[in-house]
Amino acid sequence: MKTIMLVDDDPHIVKALTDHIDWPSIGLRIAGTASNGVDALELFQQLRPDLVMTDVYLPGMTGLEVTQALRRDYPHLPIIILSGYDEFENARAAMRWGVNHFLLKPAEVEEIESVLREVLLEEDVRERREQLEQTYKQEIGRVVPYLRKLFLHELLTTRYREEELPAERMDYVGIRIPSQVRAISLQLYRPAFLTRMKERDWQLLRYGAADIIQETVKEQATQINDCQVEIVDYSDQVIVLLLFDEKDPLEQFESIVERMIDQIFTYLKIEMSAGIGTSKVQLCEVMDSYLESREALEKAEFQGGSRVYRYDSSDALTPSATDYSLLLRQWSESWADMRTDLAEEVWVHLRNLLDEGGGISIQDVQVVAVSLFDTLIHSWNRHYPMLAPPLAMSHFLREIQSKYGLQDLICWMDGIIRNWMEHIRKEMGEKKSNKLVEQVKQYVEMHYADEISFEAIAKGLFVHPKYLSQLFKRVTGENFVSYVNGYRIQRALELLQSGHYMVYEVSEMTGFRNATYFSQVFKMLTGKSPSEVG
Repeated sequence: MKTIMLVDDDPHIVKALTDHIDWPSIGLRIAGTASNGVDALELFQQLRPDLVMTDVYLPGMTGLEVTQALRRDYPHLPIIILSGYDEFENARAAMRWGVNHFLLKPAEVEEIESVLREVLLEEDVRERREQLEQTYKQEIGRVVPYLRKLFLHELLTTRYREEELPAERMDYVGIRIPSQVRAISLQLYRPAFLTRMKERDWQLLRYGAADIIQETVKEQATQINDCQVEIVDYSDQVIVLLLFDEKDPLEQFESIVERMIDQIFTYLKIEMSAGIGTSKVQLCEVMDSYLESREALEKAEFQGGSRVYRYDSSDALTPSATDYSLLLRQWSESWADMRTDLAEEVWVHLRNLLDEGGGISIQDVQVVAVSLFDTLIHSWNRHYPMLAPPLAMSHFLREIQSKYGLQDLICWMDGIIRNWMEHIRKEMGEKKSNKLVEQVKQYVEMHYADEISFEAIAKGLFVHPKYLSQLFKRVTGENFVSYVNGYRIQRALELLQSGHYMVYEVSEMTGFRNATYFSQVFKMLTGKSPSEVG
């Protein structure tokens, strides 16, 4: 129960307020009373009441001065002025200091109680709002880091346009729009003797490597001249560094990455190589810098690991002019509308390009594959939030790293997509089936009092009666006749319990043309005869 402090130099007023106000019914308890302003402030510090009701003219200091003093330290404290003087200046000063209500003596008991309830309600609303705001801040504090992580991952797998990355979106996830951006891919190698380890042991080593990378970035934060470095946990063996607004020579970042490589090998005995992409001027181009960093890493396959490699466009064997962004956008749009036929066409076209693309690297195909699968996951979660997807993202990312051959990777992705298509078509078929059953049920609800023809229902839905009958039984667990009888008896039970109709009337009203048959069905389903209910 909340408490209130009464401040008035007239003991009769204090007694009247104490005796005549029904404090418990309001939800208040008098914590204490004071007869002057100085005592009121001292008593407030001792009792800390939830509300204060004070007169204006008090010995020592006025009620307005008390209000002013309390407002400095307790801006949300509800204060009610109860004054015997109708002075405009007093009222204006009270409002200026945030007094909740200004009442004139003599005030009716009902008026005072009404004001008190209103103040308590306002206080309750304020407290609830503060609680909601606090809860929101806590929740957003947990959600934003996840959204930030997801967004950074999408930057490496999704071809964005500049207008799709507005400042508002960047501010929300805590990333400023950079003047330039560069990607550095860090490739962890899992040697043969490590591949035989239990997955848990490898993940511990990988976690240790990620921790060394993160700590190294923190240690060098003061030396990289206000450059924002984001660490993206891309896959089981790849960690990506995104450099926003780098101002120092690239050699300085190379030395930092070399330190990471040395420490990871020294402490964990794991080899790591790094590929550095070129600097881009638009955030939407970060995917290109990432692809370049992965292409630079290809040198490690024949020049050796535990080194840093820069991307050099002159090193590309056969530059490919193929731009997959249009097909990837069509893929995304087809799944947004759940047009599986269009999605299949896009994949066939895309696979042909991947099969024929001369000079295309396995890293390029991996990026395309991740983008395709990311769309599948988002589409599934949007349309079937209660169902687990055919393949989890974590499993997909684990598997894709084990595909070292280009054709092996493409064929594996083809199998995933075709299996996904089968699941989608099955779910869509189930949804269509359920819709047909719902339409049959709706027809029964509207026409249960009439003679119902199942063949007519099937004809109206443009399906064969036998198919509809089998479908109805599979979905509902009972045949159509049993369902109709059950629905009619339920309605009959409601009519009989109303006491307004005879048994034969209810029989006709619920579609039973034979009262005897109605009674038999009724007793079979309810265990009682219609007359026992009526």
